[in-house]
Amino acid sequence: MLEKEKTEVSCPGGGRPIRTTYGELSRKSSLKSSKGHEYRFKSSDQSKLKRAMDKMSQLGKQFEQKQKDFERNMERAQKEFAVAYQDVISNADILIKK
Repeated sequence: MLEKEKTEVSCPGGGRPIRTTYGELSRKSSLKSSKGHEYRFKSSDQSKLKRAMDKMSQLGKQFEQKQKDFERNMERAQKEFAVAYQDVISNADILIKK
């Protein structure tokens, strides 16, 4: 979940980086450094960040589902292959030359 992912934002006054999460960046109206320097965020930019995070989360879930489907289909295909291979060998006419 990207919202809980930790990140560091450089201090606007040049001090130590400010530790936060992407979720806080998308929700809080401002972010202050330990020295009092401050970022004041525009809500439209925060909305874009939130939508981008939601989209990434949704795509991640879709990928996971497709991966599960792929694994299930591959397992099925491997079983079919094994049966078909065995059928080819076991059902073949055998000619032995003397």
